[in-house]
Amino acid sequence: MDLAISVFSFESKRGYFVPPLNLDYLEKETGLSWTLTCGGTRGYAVRHGEKLGQDLGEQAADSHFMMRRMESSLLLGGAGLYRAMPAGRLLFSGVCGSVKWDSQLNWPDIEAKKSPEVAPIYDWFKALSSHTILRRAADDTHLALSNPCEALVFVYRGLEWLVFGMGGSWDDLARDLGVPTSDLKDLKKLANLDSGVRHATKTGLKLRADSDNYGTWVCALFEAINTARARLEPGFTPMTPHQVSDAVLRAFPPIPYE
Repeated sequence: MDLAISVFSFESKRGYFVPPLNLDYLEKETGLSWTLTCGGTRGYAVRHGEKLGQDLGEQAADSHFMMRRMESSLLLGGAGLYRAMPAGRLLFSGVCGSVKWDSQLNWPDIEAKKSPEVAPIYDWFKALSSHTILRRAADDTHLALSNPCEALVFVYRGLEWLVFGMGGSWDDLARDLGVPTSDLKDLKKLANLDSGVRHATKTGLKLRADSDNYGTWVCALFEAINTARARLEPGFTPMTPHQVSDAVLRAFPPIPYE
């Protein structure tokens, strides 16, 4: 097998459509190539190369992780919160030479003027593909917004990725965010001790969906990711607080209990 095409269906609870996107990605370890084409409610992930394995589970997993990267790029790029659901997979053998193909996207013309800028999405996809720590934290940002009732689980872990991955401390993170260290200590206590957020408790207490957890703290995680990227890429200009709030607002779950 030397060509695998995975088909995905994109869903947005806010009713948004994915802007038209075309990306190429090369796996440095294997030499395999990816072409991603997304738009409207559809996404195609094409993986090809001479060393493509026969394991269908491996192809499914790799396409899933690649689309997770796309979901995070859309979120950080300000396009909104999307969930990519697998809809099918085509596998080919005997395809030689360069692969040329085209796709049909169900992008409604009426939505064209409402499409967000795609440059930030491409930019974040490149950054998430280059820095594993950013990718892990971004993935948890997406999970926090996708699970409002369990948001703190992912917010806290996302911050952990950045603290430990960047070799810093919680005090450093507090300075980056411009908040007292006591605020992060309160977050750690709430996430780890005072409720059933990360660990089981004797009381069985569970937090309800709280906009501070899946809104305010998600904004903090956004800012922390931007600050970490600025350290990894000195030429990068972090998003302003206004840009962060706009991106989170566009992705904000309209109904926390579904």
